[in-house]
Amino acid sequence: MIRYKLDFSETSKTRVIRRTSRKWATTVVASVFFMTFALLFFGGLGTAFRYRDQHLSLREQHDSLRLRYDSLYAAKLEADRKLVQMQGELKLLQQTP
Repeated sequence: MIRYKLDFSETSKTRVIRRTSRKWATTVVASVFFMTFALLFFGGLGTAFRYRDQHLSLREQHDSLRLRYDSLYAAKLEADRKLVQMQGELKLLQQTP
């Protein structure tokens, strides 16, 4: 039976391979991390601008509806005031013989 000796000592070639593979792995991990961060950051930024535009357009619509409602409410109050005034005049006319 042949006895094999396992040699775990490092040679210069294995050191270069380990450094190269570590550098390559670090570069790959850093690239994936950077791309993920960039996608999330710029995607979130785009979403924020889109929601801001939607919010501004909804606010403009709300303001225009509020203005129309206020105008209609003011017209209704004016019509009610005139109605009460005419009813009072009508009562005065009915009371005079």
